[in-house]
Amino acid sequence: MNSMLSPPESPRGARVLDSLADALMKLFGDLLASSGRVDTDAILTTVTSTIAEQIPVTCIAILMKSDPDMSRVVTADRAHPEIAEYIDDYIATLTRPREAPTAGFSQRVIEAGAPLFVPRMEFETLMSVVSPAGKQYVQDHPAPIANAFTSLLMVPMHAGPATVGTLGLFDWYASGVLNEADIDWMQRAADRVGLTTDNAQVRNQAIERLARLTSLSEIALAVASAQDVRQTLKLIVDRVIATLRVDAADILLVDETDGSLSVASAAGFKSRVVPEFRFGLPSEAAKKSMWEVKLAPANAVDWMSQPMRSVLALEGLKSHVAAPLRVADKILGVLEVFSRDDISADEEWVSFLETMADHAAVAVESAEMAIAVRRAEPSRSLRRVSRPELNDREVRILRLLVDGATNREVGEQLHLSHNTIKFHIRQLLQKAGVSNRTELATRAALQGWV
Repeated sequence: MNSMLSPPESPRGARVLDSLADALMKLFGDLLASSGRVDTDAILTTVTSTIAEQIPVTCIAILMKSDPDMSRVVTADRAHPEIAEYIDDYIATLTRPREAPTAGFSQRVIEAGAPLFVPRMEFETLMSVVSPAGKQYVQDHPAPIANAFTSLLMVPMHAGPATVGTLGLFDWYASGVLNEADIDWMQRAADRVGLTTDNAQVRNQAIERLARLTSLSEIALAVASAQDVRQTLKLIVDRVIATLRVDAADILLVDETDGSLSVASAAGFKSRVVPEFRFGLPSEAAKKSMWEVKLAPANAVDWMSQPMRSVLALEGLKSHVAAPLRVADKILGVLEVFSRDDISADEEWVSFLETMADHAAVAVESAEMAIAVRRAEPSRSLRRVSRPELNDREVRILRLLVDGATNREVGEQLHLSHNTIKFHIRQLLQKAGVSNRTELATRAALQGWV
């Protein structure tokens, strides 16, 4: 840390570090004003772009993930943008955009904990540390580099005593733009980046922890207030998506009469058919697997139906994590989450999902107990009123009203005009013998009409 406080030895280093400090300060101001979260990719993009503006080289920032075998990779080159684009395309073929295994010269620098400067290196030597898949990519897609020699400067990125990644400069034409005087300011820049990203991650973790606690409190209050179970399950699904930052989620419930699974609540899916899915558990092994919280490919889940797998494939949902809804030794269903990217599920993430599943189980069990009590003591329950004769469209509209949808939302989901929705609601009010939509939705929910 003391080296960061002493003046840099080169004028270019001073210019780059000053520009970097100004760019990071502006980035933090913008991010904090917009969301409170700090995107580490935005930090790396700012760093590499700022350096590439000052020096005609390719700047590559590599930040290890929680799994140190994988890293986030961000590239910039203002002098030769086609080279940065080529590197980005190459990295995307390894796993996904901006993510690659921690390997090659970066891994060497991380393990050594010391800078590496090679003023003149044959391009073939650089390729010798590339994976077989990378060599095949270069063979199939020739690099836009005409020179046979390269200059390389790479330094470790520190956050306190830990090495968290590397910051590298590549002069693909070995033009002499890099020299040993650049090692000192590059190390200071890398350490500043490492400390900045570490602080950002700590801040983001604190924000996520607060969001999880807030969501859990909200759901606990909803369960304790014994509100309609449909509304509670919908709230759980919405909060899980927002808090865990996944793309979609659903709650499946087990029908004890035939052991089938049906979607009780779902959100984040583009397909409108997901809530209609109902499928059986194919084996005892599938039932037992529902007890486990596990990360799996979305198309390899034991209890999933083939139509559901097809929907997930069409929507590009690749990752899946599920937590069982259980009370004592009884499985009531499962809470599933889906993502189009890999899910990084740490202990707190999994704990939150399990707790939300527990809340859902309590809500479902409480609703079932309330139904059982009403059936056992009809004198204490509300007088049952048979559902009026409704056509399919009226049933769908009534279901949406019970879920709290506005006229506009009902129209959007059913592709009907505002006047058509108003007409059908008037018909529903007349058939149900009630005076307003709130009374209609309440009676439909309490009487189990939908």
